[in-house]
Amino acid sequence: MTLPVPVDVAELVVRALRPQLAARPEPVLAGIKVSTQVGTGPDGGPPSLPWLLVAEDGHTWQWPALQRVVIRLTCWHRSEHAAKAAVGLALAQLCAPRPAPGLTGGEPVTGPLAGLDPHTDRPLATAAVAVRARSTVR
Repeated sequence: MTLPVPVDVAELVVRALRPQLAARPEPVLAGIKVSTQVGTGPDGGPPSLPWLLVAEDGHTWQWPALQRVVIRLTCWHRSEHAAKAAVGLALAQLCAPRPAPGLTGGEPVTGPLAGLDPHTDRPLATAAVAVRARSTVR
């Protein structure tokens, strides 16, 4: 018997957002990098701007195959306004009825909230979204 295997939802979100945000016409998204990692730049910040970090903040799994994952989106940008706009657009993409293959939808949890990164003094914004994903059978 083959059982469902939980997929890495943060990686699904990254794979969904990269082409979706790159295809959008808004100037705040020009050149945005989407990743599950940050910290290689000066002071532990992102190596380039704009940078969108996708991180998992919470996870539940309804047997047999439905996951609900709280994803935190954090964007470092050149201004607080640009960071907030970029996070808002990413949040909107994930809240679409069928945001990407493997994802079945999402609901906003918080944000976007803008501020300054206390470690790098760069503008950033953050938001959280609860996304649903179907587990695959391998």
